[in-house]
Amino acid sequence: MQNITKLQVEQKQSLNQKLALNEMLSHGIRSLGKNLLWLASAQFSGRVVRLGASVITARLLTPEIFGQVAIVLTLFELICTPTRRITSAALIRMNDADFTDNLASANTINFASCISAFVLMSLISFPLAYYYQDTQLILPILFVASSYLLLPFGMLYATVNLRNNNMRRVASANLWQTVGDGLLTAILALSGLGIWAIIIPKVVMVFVWIYIHKNATPLPHFTQPVSLTRVKALLNFSVPVSLSDLINTLRQSIDYLVIGYFMGVEALGVYFFAYNVSLGVSLGLVQSFGTAFYSHLCSDKDAETNQKQSAQQKYRNSVIAITAIAAPIIILQTSLAPLYVPFVYGEQWLSTDALSVFIFLCLSGLVRPMAEAASQLLLANGHSRLNFNLNIAITALLTLVISIASQFDLATVAMSVMVTYLITMPWLCWYSSRISFSQSTVKHS
Repeated sequence: MQNITKLQVEQKQSLNQKLALNEMLSHGIRSLGKNLLWLASAQFSGRVVRLGASVITARLLTPEIFGQVAIVLTLFELICTPTRRITSAALIRMNDADFTDNLASANTINFASCISAFVLMSLISFPLAYYYQDTQLILPILFVASSYLLLPFGMLYATVNLRNNNMRRVASANLWQTVGDGLLTAILALSGLGIWAIIIPKVVMVFVWIYIHKNATPLPHFTQPVSLTRVKALLNFSVPVSLSDLINTLRQSIDYLVIGYFMGVEALGVYFFAYNVSLGVSLGLVQSFGTAFYSHLCSDKDAETNQKQSAQQKYRNSVIAITAIAAPIIILQTSLAPLYVPFVYGEQWLSTDALSVFIFLCLSGLVRPMAEAASQLLLANGHSRLNFNLNIAITALLTLVISIASQFDLATVAMSVMVTYLITMPWLCWYSSRISFSQSTVKHS
């Protein structure tokens, strides 16, 4: 009789634990879904405006100008990427006391990294212009580089919003920055400013991003002065994260670099146009997902929720959710591409490989959310070096594939990119899950 009672108690405890776990998972998914909804809505609304701007620029600007823009913005993105999470990745994971103690040191790192980025991009502008035999690249590169000097004034405020899962404000900053960029680009393109129509808004809209993040976002007082020990601790965690982000961006941009090298600026312009039009919406969703997912994984800093089953289910459900959102959009885009690309952007793009490139790149977007989920999972579990190594390997593979495909035509390049992504991204998603959940669960500090 006593054994039966004991068994009933154990069964009841097990049932309660399962119910608590299911409730926690349900709450977590609802929270992630709400955050993703804010970010995705902002991305979608912004992309609608950017679509209008792209229609105007596609009809007014030549493939050669798009090629110049691709060179400038790719260089900017590659140099900017390591600065974005140089301190935020570490700060988001900290408890309140550690977060406040590290603010002054983090602020110093932010300014130092952004100033270094400005100097580096400015220095690269001259040999790059010499390589492409186009001195018109120098001033746009220098102008875009000046935006690095503005970023530190909003970086800590953006970190606070991310850390507090205030995705409504994060989404608002992204939305108005994108909307302003699109509207200003259209106005300047109609005014006949050529490449500057796309370049100028990139700097001007940084002020909008800073203002929205700072507005009504209290930043805790710096309770501790800058400390070399804290600077080293922040960098020990953040440098591998930043390098991983850099390699991830390089992986996404390697086609630009290789095409520009093998096929010239005009071919690069066609590919750049097709890439941004085809993957604009889906990549926006992927970036929103990555932003929300990392904060989501690190949000339980003070709770005992790092159970293996919970973390696995959270990861699996999140990947399924973002894929379910992105896939219908991508499939619809691909199906309608032969109809709306020439109608919306102009018949001149039909004389290029833009349509074929558009379709292949669209389809590659089906598995890109898996790569983002895998990367954020590894980082949240402290596997930043493994994430870096995996991205290096995939980037090297893509470089080889694109270099070979570039000996043929742009459609072959795009098809090769699609096939490589369709094979490697699902494997990366599975492997990251296996590594993270076979050794440990989400770590919080």
